[in-house]
Amino acid sequence: MTPPPGRPPATAAEAAGQVAVACRVLARYGHEDLTLGHASVRGPDGRTVFIKRKGRALRDVRAADVIAIPLDDEAGYLMPGAHLETVMHLETYLARPDVGAVIHTHPEYSIALGATTSELALLSHDGLLFPDGVPVFDGTAGLVTTPEQGRAVAAALGRGRALLLRNHGILAAGEDISWALLTAITLERAARIQFVSRVLGDPVPIPRQVASQLSAAKYQEEFAEEYWQDWCRMLDDPA
Repeated sequence: MTPPPGRPPATAAEAAGQVAVACRVLARYGHEDLTLGHASVRGPDGRTVFIKRKGRALRDVRAADVIAIPLDDEAGYLMPGAHLETVMHLETYLARPDVGAVIHTHPEYSIALGATTSELALLSHDGLLFPDGVPVFDGTAGLVTTPEQGRAVAAALGRGRALLLRNHGILAAGEDISWALLTAITLERAARIQFVSRVLGDPVPIPRQVASQLSAAKYQEEFAEEYWQDWCRMLDDPA
């Protein structure tokens, strides 16, 4: 079957397909944690969120495992089948009209980094996706389950692409699913490289004064769809 594009979805079915593909790709890149973790996409109407339902491991998600939640429903995060932390997604969309996709997962190296006082260092091209660094949300080490907590997470994210949740995991946001997925995968790779480099010796970071310029050259708009299509080809059933 033809995989969905990584751009903003034109139909509800396309949005559900994007969520399913993103979840299975995340599993391939070490983001799976039991049945936890979830990806979501803003639907074509701009006011509906399509998100993975609870009870399914990332590797097993298909379009039928995606539920729709209206953003104008204040109790939408309590919908049957919704993950306990769905509210993080909803509040991010409400705070950021520019965001078209959100991912929350528990990747090991990012969790480890977020459990320290260290910042993400610009040690590789991966780090260049975050030239201004990655903020940390330390409002709670537990689950984010209320609108108030969700709004605090969105505020900590600010205008950025990613957020480390202290002792917990990550939140990644993008203008579409290709960028959100690229952000989540790249953040974990950058955290892993940071760990390895510190074991091997004293890290030599890329100067921050040139990071933005290098980032623009490395992360061009056209590349995100190329990467998305490549991720789709990784899957046995990309639809």
